[in-house]
Formats: sequence, C-alpha cells, structure tokens
Amino acid sequence: MLLVCGFVLFLSVSYSVTEEIDINHAFSLPSDDEPTPHEGGQVTVHVVPHTHDDVGWLKTVDQYYYGAREDIYRGGVQYIIDTVIEELLQDPKKTFIYVEIAFFKRWWEEQNEATRNKVRTLLKRKQFEFINAGYCMNDEASVHYAATIDQMGEGLRWLQKEVADGLEDDNGEKVTIMPTVAWQIDPFGHSSAHADLSAQMGLKGLFFARMHYQDYDKRKQTKDLEFQWKNEEGSGMSVFTHVMWDMYWAPPGFCFDTTCADAPIVANTQSPEFNAVERARDFVRYLTEQASHYRSGNIMLTMGGDFCYQNARKYFKNLDILMQYVNANSTKNGFKMVYSTPTRYMEAVLKGIGTMQNKTDDLFPYADGPQAYWTGYFTSRPTLKGYVRTCNGVLQTCKQLEALMPGKHSSETLRLAMGVAQHHDAVSGTSKQHVADDYSRRLAAGHTICESLINTALQQASNHASPLFSCRYLNESVCDVTSDGNASYNLVVYNPRIVAREEYIRIPLSHPHYRVLESHTGKTLQLEFIRTSRRTRDINPAAAPMEGIFLAHIPPLGWNSYLIQQSLIRTPAPLRSVSLKRGEPMFVDSKIYRLYFDLDTGAMTRIVNKLAGLSGVSDGLTQRFMEYASSTGTDADPQPSGAYIFRPMNDKADDLGDPILTDLIPGDQVTEIWQTFMKDWITQVTRVYYNKMYIEVEWTVGPIPMDYGREVITRYETSLHTNNTFYSDSNGREMVPRVLNYQPTWELNVTSPIAGNYYPVNTRARIQDTEPEGMQLTVLTDRSQGAASLHEGQLEFMVHRRILKDDKRGVAEPLNETANGRGLIARGRHWLYYSDKVSTHIHRDLGLDMFYPPTLAFGKGASVPGDPNNFHFTGPAHHYLNLLTMQRINSTAVLVRLENTLEKSEGGSGVIKVDLSTLFKGRNLANHQEMGLAADRDVKEVKDTDGDTSSNKIELKPFEIRTFELTFKESDDDNSTEFPFIKF
Repeated sequence: MLLVCGFVLFLSVSYSVTEEIDINHAFSLPSDDEPTPHEGGQVTVHVVPHTHDDVGWLKTVDQYYYGAREDIYRGGVQYIIDTVIEELLQDPKKTFIYVEIAFFKRWWEEQNEATRNKVRTLLKRKQFEFINAGYCMNDEASVHYAATIDQMGEGLRWLQKEVADGLEDDNGEKVTIMPTVAWQIDPFGHSSAHADLSAQMGLKGLFFARMHYQDYDKRKQTKDLEFQWKNEEGSGMSVFTHVMWDMYWAPPGFCFDTTCADAPIVANTQSPEFNAVERARDFVRYLTEQASHYRSGNIMLTMGGDFCYQNARKYFKNLDILMQYVNANSTKNGFKMVYSTPTRYMEAVLKGIGTMQNKTDDLFPYADGPQAYWTGYFTSRPTLKGYVRTCNGVLQTCKQLEALMPGKHSSETLRLAMGVAQHHDAVSGTSKQHVADDYSRRLAAGHTICESLINTALQQASNHASPLFSCRYLNESVCDVTSDGNASYNLVVYNPRIVAREEYIRIPLSHPHYRVLESHTGKTLQLEFIRTSRRTRDINPAAAPMEGIFLAHIPPLGWNSYLIQQSLIRTPAPLRSVSLKRGEPMFVDSKIYRLYFDLDTGAMTRIVNKLAGLSGVSDGLTQRFMEYASSTGTDADPQPSGAYIFRPMNDKADDLGDPILTDLIPGDQVTEIWQTFMKDWITQVTRVYYNKMYIEVEWTVGPIPMDYGREVITRYETSLHTNNTFYSDSNGREMVPRVLNYQPTWELNVTSPIAGNYYPVNTRARIQDTEPEGMQLTVLTDRSQGAASLHEGQLEFMVHRRILKDDKRGVAEPLNETANGRGLIARGRHWLYYSDKVSTHIHRDLGLDMFYPPTLAFGKGASVPGDPNNFHFTGPAHHYLNLLTMQRINSTAVLVRLENTLEKSEGGSGVIKVDLSTLFKGRNLANHQEMGLAADRDVKEVKDTDGDTSSNKIELKPFEIRTFELTFKESDDDNSTEFPFIKF
C-alpha cells in the first residue's frame, strides 16, 4: 500500500566488486566503530527479494499492470516480472517471491512457451517461488470467509492447473511448487478466522507486517515477534506466525529500485563517490538491532516494497555487493547473508526457536500511533461494501446453476472480479475514487453475465416460454418488467440454500389491482400493498408507486414459480396509514415479538420475545442516529480522520435529534414504521414481519452535509447488563468477545477511547446480559461495518462517512463520495434478533438467510404451470448444514464445500452426517477426492486425516468445512458428457 519501495537495497554500480577492491580491506573498520556482534552467535540473514503489487489502490488493476498513468505512480507490473525472470536466470543463487495471481495470470497468458519454460526452470531450481498465491492479498476486516476462500481458491487452483501440474525435475520426479506460506504483509489488522482458514489451505506459516504499535513494542522487548496462532473455535490447527521487522520495506536508505531516491552503493575505492564501507557499517547496525529482537538465530530481511524491481538488474547488483561485504566479515559482525524465501526462513526458524508463545485471539484494531486507529475503513465506501456482498450472493447462485445446468455463459468474469474486490484496498474502501469506480465496473460486468446465466437456467428449468430478466434495483423499488402496468408477470424465485425457506418477496408495481398465484397449484396467495416512500422516489425518480408483498415457499436448492396478474375484481387496496394519536403507547405484534413504539417520535422503546419464558421476556430497546465530527488534527497531534483512520473530534457522539414518525402502515404480513431525521438526509423504515425471527431496520443515510466531516452511527440502547462486553464475528465465522478498553494478551494504554474500541463486523454483533437467565440482542448486517459498545447495554454501528481531509496514509484524497451530482446516499439493513441464550444458535440460520438471499427472475406474459423443483437435492435437511460452494470443474465434476455452521461455544456439540453418494438423486457418483480448503491439493497434504477418506459417508464436526471434488458418471440416456444433474 505504501509508496516507498521498502526493504529493498538500491545500488547503482558500474564496477565489479572483486575486480576493483579488496573486500576485507575495504570493510575494515576502526575497532571503536565496529558494530557489536549478535549475542547469540552467528545469525543467518534470509534476504527475501519481493514486490508488493496492490491489485488496485492509487491506480486501477490495468493501470498498474501496463504502467499507465505515470503521473500517479511510475512503473508497471509486467516489467517487474520481465526483468526479474531475466536476472534470476543469470545467477542460480538469487531468489524472488511472487504473490498476486491476478497479475501473474495476466502476464503468463501473454508469454510464449519459451518464456514460460524459463519460469518453469526457475521454479524447479526453487529460485522463483509463489507465496500466498491467492488472486489478491485480501483484507481481513471487511471480507467474508466465503469470499476469502473463493479468491484464494481462484489463485491457487489456477496456479496448480496452469503452472504446477506436470512439473518434473531432470530425473522425472514431481516438483512441488504450491505455497505453504500465507503472506499478508499489508492488510490493516489480522483476524483469527483468516489464520485458521490459511492453516486449512495447507499454509503452515503466516507472515504480516502491521500490528498495534503497543503490542509490537511489547513483543520486541520479550522477543515474541514469532508465535503459534491457533483458533480454538476453528479447525484446531496451528500456524507459525511471523511479525515483520519495521514493516515490509528495505532498511532506510537501502532501496535500490528506479522508483527510489536512495544513494547507490559505490564499491570502487578510486571513485570520489566511494561509500561501500560506510553503507555496510550502517547496514550491519540495522541487522544488529533487528537480530536482538528475534530468538532463533535467523532473521528475515524483506528486500522490496510496493511495485519494486522495475529494474531488477540495478537492485540485485547493489544487493550483491552489500551481501559480499557482510559475508566477508561475518566473523567480525556475526551475520551471514543468504538469498532465501519465507518458506526456507520458516523451516530454519522452526528448527532452532524452541518453545513459542501460543495465541488464540485476533489482532484488531490496528493502530500506528496514539490517535491513529485504522478503524474507519471498517465502514468506508459503504455502497461498495454493500455491492460486494450483493455480488457474492449473485455469484453463489450463478456457480450453482452453472454446475447444475451448464450453458454458454460462465461465472468466470464475476469470480475474478470478486477475487479482485477482496483486495485490502478494494472492499476496505481505501483506494482512490477512480479505482473504486473500476472495482464497481468489474463487478457490474460480471454481474451482468451471471444474471444472463441465471435467467436462462431458470427459464429452462421452469419451462417458461418467454425470457426472464433480473431487476437489479429492487431496493429502490425499480423493476422495468413489473412496473409498466402489464396484465401479467412471471416470477421465478430460486433458493441457493439447501434447506426449504419461506421468504417475503417485494415486487415494484404500477397499481394495486393485482393478485399473485402459485403457478403449480393455482392457489391465490395473500398480496399486500405498500406505497413507495417519498424518500425512495427522491433517490430514484423511476421508482414504482408501490410494492406488492407476499410470502414465497422455496424448496432447497431449487425454485418456485408465481404468476402476478391483474385482478378482475377491482377492490380498493389497503394503501393506508393509520391515524396517529400522539402521546399514546403503541405496539406492533408478530408471531414472535411485541415491539413498543413512542408515537411522538416513532422510536422503539421496548421489545418482548413472546417465545421466551411462560409469558414472554422483555427489555428496553431504543435506537437513534448520532454522528462523530471528524477530527482534522490538532496542534499536539496533526493526525486527521480519513479513509483508513477514524479519529473523532470529541470523545462522545452528537445526537442527531429525535426522529419524526411520518407513517405507520399496518398489515397482516408486515407492519412498517417510517421515520425521518435531520431534514430528510436520514430516514428509516422498521419492518415487523409476522412470522420472522428478526425485526428489519432499513436505514437510508445521505447525502451527508459537508460543513464538516461527519461519521454517522446508529446506536441500539437496551436495559441489558453487559459488563462492558460485546461480541463481533470474525469474517462471518466465530463470535469474538470485545471488552471495553481491554486487550487479552497485553496491557492497553488507552489513547483513543472511541476509535480504539471499534471492531470490524462482517455479518453480526451481539450483546448479552450477564445473568444466566438474561436475554441477548444480535444485530445482523447486510455488509461490513465498524461497531463498538462504549457503554453498558449499548451497541453502535458506523453506517456512513464523509470526510474533508486525507489521513496521510498514501491515498491523497479525502473520503468524499458523490453520485448523481450530490453526496453519496447509502441504504442498508439491520436484522434485530432478540432471544434467550439457549436460542443463541438461531442467529447462524438467520445469517445464512441474509448472506444467501433468494434470487428473483421476472418475465412477462402467462406462466406455464410446473411443479417447484430442487434439482433432486436429497441431502440432509439440517439448518446448520451449509453448501458453501458448488462450482463446476469440468463436464462431469463439481467442487463442493460443505460446512457445519454451528460454533462449539453456541451449542455445537454433535456432528452432521452426510452421504455424498445420495446428495443428488438421479446422479451416480463415480468417485470423490477430499481436498484442502482451497481445493488445490489433497487433504492429506494439509492435515492428518481420521478414518477412511474413500468412504462416501462423511461427518462434519461443529464449525468444520470439508472440500470435495465429486466426479459423476455420464448420463445413461445419451452419449453426452455434459454435466447437468437434471434434464428438462
């Protein structure tokens, strides 16, 4: 992310060391100036040449690859790989690592076979090594674990198939080049979930550079910058973890690339620029300081940085001279320098370090100064974060239908766009604006292709004669298909989950004289109408005047069809709001909840769970919008708030005033409460569905006024006694306790009491009463956000930010998003789940419903009656069994990931049993192979396996994910090798 080509040595020399100088004489130093040797004896310095190539940040992916827009940043990735390959071929001792497959894949596909063979030669020699090898280096705060697995799989599976497969040495022995190290050097904080996922992918080491400065300083003193990281709720596998010294750049003054301004090392003693002795002495002092904080007798020197090695010849030549100086005097200085890789370094450390500290918690939040907490990016660019989540839902449906009913369309474009979007400057919201626009463009292109695939597959599956179409802007009440007043419409609703569901469907309509029928039964379903709000029409003038709402029943991994047709009997539609009697208490009932409101403000005041206890249990519950004024810096500390950093001007949020209740719209299926705040730039709709376990809060924020920087939050206040603790999810996986002003493994010096207590929330956060019989409130989110609990019984989420200044971390732009000529408007949803502690696990099922929304496909004209279908899915109907991945490999094989989503601490004690051979009725399983989590290697290369891995009958322990390649026999009814599970 940072512009300095760090940890790279910059040498521009035109003389050969051995020809021009006597190394030993040249390095001879006066005894009083000579660096003190390392206390533990000779230290091996593992020199790791590398380039950190952001998959978009200051420039777009294409601009970085081709070297365009040099007015922003000089250099191009294609030239880095070109020059590195040629330089490595000249010297078998030199090494180089590469990480981002999004770039390498493009480069590889442009090369001829001769150039590819050069790379293969270097791979066989272990000179060129792939590390991490995901499609990008993903963020760890704003990404969902499913997206992390997908993007890592895209990179690793491509590498295995296109480069590693068939690679042999001169003796015909297989050469293994697949990575065993995770390289997360630039993300801004690190999650325990990601560490566990890495271990499950066969990555035995994890290297990163960013750690809270207080934690880092403590670990330096205790020599605990290397430790074993184990997620107790996850797989139970440990991963060796290395915290880099002074970030991932070269030592100060030793950057040797064309993008650096450091002086070269001049080894010619006859030159007036001769500086080799002085530079070597400075360098050894740097090594001495680094070595004093590690325990194994090995240290790693990361010689590289952002887009370094534009001129590998220049870089390596200077580095060679420096290494020769140090090695020629190793008995004096105590160091031996060797070209190496993180893999070799890890192997050396594990042989000599002895006992290491064990870590089970995570590394959030990250701070690099007292007022520099990198917690703003948890929310930055909320609409991009929301669109990434939307596209993930589309992608999962797209991959499923591509596997079930393959056709001419492919999910690849969206898969790769989603791979790019997980980058630590993409979904994080920390790129320049034109780069964020490019991320959205890529997603939209893939989204369009997948929509076509989905619509075609559902049209064929449901026997609709007319084409089906997607409506991308349903959250703005826009659907071109259904809002033109036509006599009838078709709707196919697809369920990507493997359990049957009942979901409320909202359809934009032009008038209320419609009815809805289930196509296969002809049964008329209850259809309620709610007019479209003025706020929605202001956001999009094309919004339909109203929406129709009905309850759809969808089979597992299948669809149901509905007919929306004009009613012959024109009865008045209940588009009513009730008359409001101010000052009187009001409540809304559902099957599960009773929710009390203040009729003067429309604010919630109390919630009752009617299923808890003999007569229900209640707690106070209010909700309000507030804001933190963004700091622009002070005389004492000039650090401002920005895209990365959250720094409020004051240590409390300012209330944005009481809401105004504008409408109360009752219904048999849903009741809506409409509120407005602050002259309409904040509005909210609270929906109480009759038979749902959640209450939906749809918030709309923006355009945020620009009189000063504002960071807008919504705060839920309850009467729960929470002991200053809340729980946030780790990338959608385990729930991690967060205690106010506390870190579990080091003593926190509180310097920023607001920003320093913010944590990333990917799918949900929870507060719970400390009493055993007490209740809890879980808030599920439709995108990643920052959250905190700063007072007893409170839980707040930052939903939007608009800031006047840049925070001086490289982007050089304020976070000031606009759209349609005004400030950005963001709309999102929270689901509130209020329950007793015994029912904690239900939030897992609700989270899957939110993460895998039903897919809707619309058409015009009358539908053809047909039974709902589930593609003959016959797996166990278990609400906590999730089909995490279903993706076509080839004409007869699919990639399937199954998971048990119950966490051990939430009552997940039993296993879920699955018979792979009977997952899909009518399809005969030929064989299966269990793979590591990324599906690039056999599971036996990742972990010790229990029992017979050839058995079709498997078990999933709590929180376990298992990955399989399933190969099916060809269809018996024809000679085709096409894969569809079911033919129509």
